[in-house]
Amino acid sequence: MANSIPENYIFRCALYKDVERKVMLKQGYINNDILAQAFSTQLKNEKNVILTDIYAQILAHLQPDKTAQPG
Repeated sequence: MANSIPENYIFRCALYKDVERKVMLKQGYINNDILAQAFSTQLKNEKNVILTDIYAQILAHLQPDKTAQPG
């Protein structure tokens, strides 16, 4: 992964917070599975290489037992 953010900022970054807010508005609640699904969708649809790397990084932290691959 060529582009990343420091680990301690992953769940505080604006990109994460934006997706988290959208999920909360749509679902009414948040859990790791729903967030992982939302970030997987974002990753699949993203064309920007930098954002793709960051979405993959976030997914890797949401699902540490799985490897996030762009799709």
